[in-house]
Amino acid sequence: MEAIFRAIVVFLYKSINVIIILGGLTVWFFLVKNYAKLYTKKSVINEAMNRKYKESFLNAKTREMEEREKDEKVTPDTIRDYERDFNEVVSGYNACTQFIPLFPLLGILGTVSGLVMQLRDKDIERMYESLSVSLTSTLLGLIVTIFLKIGATVSAKLIEDTEIVLDDYDKKLDTSVKLGNITSE
Repeated sequence: MEAIFRAIVVFLYKSINVIIILGGLTVWFFLVKNYAKLYTKKSVINEAMNRKYKESFLNAKTREMEEREKDEKVTPDTIRDYERDFNEVVSGYNACTQFIPLFPLLGILGTVSGLVMQLRDKDIERMYESLSVSLTSTLLGLIVTIFLKIGATVSAKLIEDTEIVLDDYDKKLDTSVKLGNITSE
């Protein structure tokens, strides 16, 4: 049993910093990819809310063809479809953010494994090396967490802005139904 414990400690001691960096880059990649999807979905929703179409008509006075913008009708079902698509991407964002708290824990795990290695060594040089790995893993875990939290915050702001637009739409729709301008099925 002690041999297994020692093998785990040695593995962590030698590879924890690489695990933290690769894990952080992986989560960062998915956060950026998710942000791009969120931005696209937000743009589609905003475009639908402000959709216009051009109507051509013959000006009776000038006898020239002219165009004017008119609001295009967007059905609540269309908005619900866009909202459902948006919420699926938000679920991916939420899954990514669940990994962020792991990085400080991995840093602490590296610290503990380095200290355990330090206790087993009699050589001062190797003790300092173990201490260096310990502190480096904690520092890396914290740095990766900070960068991931910044990325997650940018996406969270985008989500919040889009949810405000959708909530406003819901309020306008409810008001229209209550006033009898729209009948609900």
